[in-house]
Amino acid sequence: MAPAIAPDGTIYTVSKGHFVTRYNYLIAVRPNLTGKWAASMRGRLHDGCNDGTVQGSVLPVNGQPGGCRVGSTNGVDPEVNHAGMGRVLDDESSTPTVAPDGSILFGAYTRYNYAQGHLLQFSANGDFLHSFGFGWDSTPAIFNRDDQQLVASNQGNAYSIVIKNNHYSGLGSYCNDDTICPTDRTATNPASPEAYFVTQLNSNLGIQWSFQNTNTESCTRNPDGTITCVNDHPHGFEWCVNAPVLDVNGIVYANSEDGNLYSINQGGTQRQRLFQQQAIGAAYTPASLGPDGKIYSENQGILFVVGTGHVASNGWNGVFRPHMGSR
Repeated sequence: MAPAIAPDGTIYTVSKGHFVTRYNYLIAVRPNLTGKWAASMRGRLHDGCNDGTVQGSVLPVNGQPGGCRVGSTNGVDPEVNHAGMGRVLDDESSTPTVAPDGSILFGAYTRYNYAQGHLLQFSANGDFLHSFGFGWDSTPAIFNRDDQQLVASNQGNAYSIVIKNNHYSGLGSYCNDDTICPTDRTATNPASPEAYFVTQLNSNLGIQWSFQNTNTESCTRNPDGTITCVNDHPHGFEWCVNAPVLDVNGIVYANSEDGNLYSINQGGTQRQRLFQQQAIGAAYTPASLGPDGKIYSENQGILFVVGTGHVASNGWNGVFRPHMGSR
């Protein structure tokens, strides 16, 4: 992961216990490289086992397939029977992000919520503030509204946080036993079905809006430029991007496993989408925005550049230039 550097020069990174995933710290380091503080990610989460009253839990109610046993302690991670923790895996791509108010955001892994992970928020002093029930392999983007009226309202809306929000299926809720934790999330947990969103949060990690990928077609661009599609994803496609990017107007750009680069309006409506090369489970690279307004994304090992010129024939309001990248 990359370190994050605050305006005052404080450096933020994450430490991981050797050969373990449940003992991790968010680390603050002064500009002279002396330690400032270390905040543990253990015991921060209380949205696990659910008797029907646990706020934020996506687990089925205790006793149901995929849920904890009846009588389980509310809110615990069923794998360890105590409050959940942000885990750090060697193959994740999450990077700390410093928000405009100085708080630090980090996308950690958790298995007990269908492997969605959690976005954790700590203050500039290392105090744990909030969590959101997705964070795996995700680095949030920031929309700094710079609106004094919103700042004065003190409703957590001074800036916004944009993150992918995949509600995965094909794996059990908290374990890999198909009998105890069925893999068909939609059928066994209709209150929290398989679905894939880009979600904007306020500074307290409350949802402002979500945009759902409802495309059901896997497509491939053929050598002659034509596109062939098969309707095989009834629940849509996951957002296969480490970080979305926003422009100055708050338009969000993100690429999906359906092979499209999307632009999303504030409020969560689709602005445009551009099919790139192939519907494929891609690397978790971020989308990027150049100083000239061009958007950069990657699909099937190819770097795509979308400019800001004429209205192209592909329906995108810009110039489309694919560039070969390393595979």
